[in-house]
Amino acid sequence: MLLMLLFAGCDTESMSQSWQIDRLRVLAVAAEPAEPRPGDVVTFDALVVSPAEPLGGSAWFVCDAGSSTDFGCEIDSGLIAEGDIGTVDAEALAAAGFIGFLPGLTPTWAVPADYLDELAEEEKLEGTFAMTYVTAFPEVAEGEQLDEDAVEIAFKRVPVSLAATPNHNPVILGWRVDGLDIAPGALVDLDPGEPFTLEVVLADDAVETYSFRKSDGVDETREEEPYFSWYLQEGEFSQANTLWPFTETVYFAPAEPALPEQSLWVVVRDRRGGMAWASLAIRFI
Repeated sequence: MLLMLLFAGCDTESMSQSWQIDRLRVLAVAAEPAEPRPGDVVTFDALVVSPAEPLGGSAWFVCDAGSSTDFGCEIDSGLIAEGDIGTVDAEALAAAGFIGFLPGLTPTWAVPADYLDELAEEEKLEGTFAMTYVTAFPEVAEGEQLDEDAVEIAFKRVPVSLAATPNHNPVILGWRVDGLDIAPGALVDLDPGEPFTLEVVLADDAVETYSFRKSDGVDETREEEPYFSWYLQEGEFSQANTLWPFTETVYFAPAEPALPEQSLWVVVRDRRGGMAWASLAIRFI
């Protein structure tokens, strides 16, 4: 049944604000390396949050640029219409682009050595892309039916090239709350109804310079301009999205939180396909 989720419909009901996490969400998908070359082995991960109910898992597929659509990869629904992933022929799954299932089977993709062979030598510097398609779903108790509206689908383009300055995922070192460094894994106590300045700390080399070839064939050196997306369960942000070099936002804690312990998240995207994320556990006192 699990892979039937790949073909579930989208929820058409009204949604909460994009930065408010009140249901299962896939907030980010990352590839490592962020911009592979032919022959590289790519490992995938995702920031999947599900505060309301336990997460069941996620199924992962990959396809090349020619096989993708604006909505991800085209997957033969007949292949898995019978249901459980364990009953599907392994070779058939591999041919469909199946690369992993979490938890249990880390999604990996070996970029074919000939992936760029159809491109001219100059075109290989910019390269092409592959599409990753992930479906996340909540845990379903034995004997119960899955609510298809609870299924979350996400997809991501992964550039593949011979670029002289390939992209790397940014690295997040940690958090600061009101100017104080927060130890990794710490539970931060906050007063309800009060504002707090949140800051994400990036590694010194997180913002890269790179070579960009313009339409006239001239190479130009550019610097990344990452942006930050902030997410919460309750409360508000002064800004839910911030642009480098502004690495902070103000979090207005709820006056009467429904849950004493919650989480905050931030996702940084470098606009070239690289991304990273971090979570912060908070407790209202």
